Amino acid sequence: MSQKSIIIVESPAKAKTISKYLGDEFEVLACVGHVKDLPRGSLGVDVDNDFTMELVVLDDKKDFFKTLRKKAKNSPEIILATDPDREGEAIAAHIASEVPDTKLSRVQFTEITNSGVKGGMEHRIEIDENLVEAQRTRRVIDRLVGYKISPVLWSTLQKNMSFVKESLSAGRVQSAALKIIIDRERKRSKFKQITYFGLTSKLTTLDEEIFNARLYNLDSKRVARGRDFDQESGELTKNNLIALSESQAKALVEELKLGPWVVSKVEEKPKTSNPRPPFTTSTLQQEAARKLKFNTRKTMSIAQRLYEAGYITYMRTDSTHLSGEAISAARAEIKKLFGDDFLPAKPREYKSKVKNAQEAHEAIRPAGRTFRPIEQGANTISEEEAKLYELIWKRTIACQMPSAKLKQTTVTIENQNSEFRANGQVILFPGYMKVYVEGKDDPKSIIANKENVLPEIKENDHLGCDNLTIDESTTKPPARFTEASLVKEMEANGIGRPSTYSSIINKIQQKDYVRNNNRSLTPTFLAVAVTQLLENHFEPLVDVKFTAQMEDGLDAIARGDMKSLPFMKEFYFGTESVLGLLKMLDDKIDIPKACIIPLNGDVKEPIIARVGNYGPYIQHGDVRRNIPDILAPGDITIDKAMEILKNNPENADKELGSDPASGQTIVFKVGPYGPYIQLGDTKTRKSVPKGIDVNSLDLEYALALLALPRHVGDHPDSGEPIMADYGRYGPYLKMGKQNATLKGTETPLDITLKKAIDLLANRNKKSSVMRTLGEHPKSGETLVVKDGRYGPYISDGKVNASLNNLFEPEIITLQEAIELIDEKRAKGPTKKRRKKR
Repeated sequence: MSQKSIIIVESPAKAKTISKYLGDEFEVLACVGHVKDLPRGSLGVDVDNDFTMELVVLDDKKDFFKTLRKKAKNSPEIILATDPDREGEAIAAHIASEVPDTKLSRVQFTEITNSGVKGGMEHRIEIDENLVEAQRTRRVIDRLVGYKISPVLWSTLQKNMSFVKESLSAGRVQSAALKIIIDRERKRSKFKQITYFGLTSKLTTLDEEIFNARLYNLDSKRVARGRDFDQESGELTKNNLIALSESQAKALVEELKLGPWVVSKVEEKPKTSNPRPPFTTSTLQQEAARKLKFNTRKTMSIAQRLYEAGYITYMRTDSTHLSGEAISAARAEIKKLFGDDFLPAKPREYKSKVKNAQEAHEAIRPAGRTFRPIEQGANTISEEEAKLYELIWKRTIACQMPSAKLKQTTVTIENQNSEFRANGQVILFPGYMKVYVEGKDDPKSIIANKENVLPEIKENDHLGCDNLTIDESTTKPPARFTEASLVKEMEANGIGRPSTYSSIINKIQQKDYVRNNNRSLTPTFLAVAVTQLLENHFEPLVDVKFTAQMEDGLDAIARGDMKSLPFMKEFYFGTESVLGLLKMLDDKIDIPKACIIPLNGDVKEPIIARVGNYGPYIQHGDVRRNIPDILAPGDITIDKAMEILKNNPENADKELGSDPASGQTIVFKVGPYGPYIQLGDTKTRKSVPKGIDVNSLDLEYALALLALPRHVGDHPDSGEPIMADYGRYGPYLKMGKQNATLKGTETPLDITLKKAIDLLANRNKKSSVMRTLGEHPKSGETLVVKDGRYGPYISDGKVNASLNNLFEPEIITLQEAIELIDEKRAKGPTKKRRKKR
């Protein structure tokens, strides 16, 4: 029997790396994430008995515990080495509760290197019960929110919105994050665009050197720029400003031609630019989005692999602290690569802004006592992994380098009552800029772009003017959030934590609350309705300050500064000053109020905009128009609504005739997912296939669509009926349990029996394997990424799980694939709903 000590980590990749460092004395097992949780089918929390949790071993972890108990009988020690954060501590506690605790110890690996692993093994610690209690509290509150409020959304909004495909949900952090996005969209809808003008002069010195200067003051008033206008009223925000009109600008050009251009002032002042701190989770996600165009999920997935391979330290942290080992490694690299001039006399120290015990206590940095060269990473890991490692390496090195020294010059030129200014800047010493500047890629181009050298100019110099250009500009509405800027906003407001940013952003997209359009997070009209319902009846759950206080409370529990039971009682039962969740649930839901879309602008007509059964629409009297899918909530103003009503007849409901069987009117409509045919006021409807000219639709074609699925005929061998229809992924054939996709010119309305039999006979072309990920720890089956007719999916040979555009097939990890397969297996076979005719 085995006499090896057992080490338990969370991922197979980490287990493999650690085994390499520790040798044959240890056996490393991977538990692959959480091992116990609340039951799927019930609340699992006894609110009347101090919020006791009904924790159960997850179905796919029962074999893990069976194996562990067997090995534990002959093992001298079980070492719990789960991740060094709140969730990892809870996993360690859950494992400890299922095996004898006499042989247990806890270690933490903040980096998976030889020294990091062996150093961690030398420092055995106890399971941090405060961290575990914080995780339990977080899980209870999240379960209460999800299980108590999500059903309210189902019974009010979802049952009245047939266009909703995903199950609606609310979440403690999710709903607050969505509120941030909706509030930004509201500001966009109230925004009033203003056009303003300025002047740029092309000036020449006596030595015939050319530079540009912009109009700054006119008649002792500063010329307004975009930021000087109120976004809602369009008015200037200060009295000592002047907004230049086009006619004023043209008149000023003629006036300036008559006067001399004289330098009235030359100001020079030094400027110091300091390096940014090393990466936290949020700043890494932000910078990877800016420089590498990675979304948050991709960044964390790649960072996870780099951590498990021993390239970087633990990637879920809100600390900017660097250990003495890291500082020594960085300073050694600086001296070797750039010399003593770029090595400060003293190391730079960065203090974390967040008082938080739940995360690892060091910033994200290259792992080890010496940093792997960037070139080494390029040769041993994937291209994207190498790019992210380079980003982390450069940021860590730069944060220990000297500040950059610059000289800024401002030249003021006067002509009559007008004052122009030219700004210049030169870099005297690049310092950290030699390696890294936030938001930029190439250090050499950074330094070049940072410099704007003005000619040698002194006061009272007379200049020539070669040209005057009128600059026309318009104010811009507040930008929609990107994933990176949303993470920054969440962190600034204190909602979410390093381990949750990515999953929250993924969740709100998965629920179709938000769509990622060219990296901008655009809320849907569904998100407006959900948020408004929560604002009206569960206001604290979308209040950013309340959510931040909840996060602070959980952190206080993690530090041992607060007890969890009073915290949970206040949240659920409330107090005299705090409205608890239980009381909120008694509120009568006003569905119509939640579904109204506010319209901004001058109300000239009684126009209504709302989210209805088939999507968002605008109504004026008896005229109803669907809001085109390309428009977002912030785009809908009174003027836009009038435009849709008057200028978009193609979006109008159009009667095609009567159904001979029922006598009901058949109507052509355009919904949020495209045009469709509907039978009267019933739910019987059919999408118009892509490529069909909607202007040529007639009653005959509409009747044929509504009659689908069509019986093509019976198979000559089996006698089974062959049916043809349009589905979510296009036209297809069905015979019993066999499906075949229609390709080419055939449609469900006209395909012949012979062609249908041929397609069904040749349907079984195997999906191609894109990647092999590894073995499932429970079943032993090999997990692969396949390219199927509906897109890429994960398969273990028995269960298939679609990636659903949430993961990229090139970078999905084994652990993520295991979770997808396990989730699909737990749901069981897909239940097919019979259509009501």
